[in-house]
Amino acid sequence: METKESSRRRFLVNAGKTTVVAAATGIVASSALAAGTKPVGQTVKGKSKKVEILYQKTATWENYYKRAF
Repeated sequence: METKESSRRRFLVNAGKTTVVAAATGIVASSALAAGTKPVGQTVKGKSKKVEILYQKTATWENYYKRAF
C-alpha cells in the first residue's frame, strides 16, 4: 500500500506533466492561428457607408473632463 506522501508526490508529478502538455498545446495552437492573421497595422475595410463618431462635445463630457483632470 502506498503512503500518503508517495501518492501526493505522484499526483503532483502527473499534474505538472499535464500542465506542461496543456501549455505546449496552447502555444502551438496560438502560433498556428497567428500565422494566418494580418499584421497589426492593417485595418479591415468594410462596405458600410456609416460614419463612425467617437466623440461629440457635450456638456456632460465637459463636466466629466473637468472632474477627471
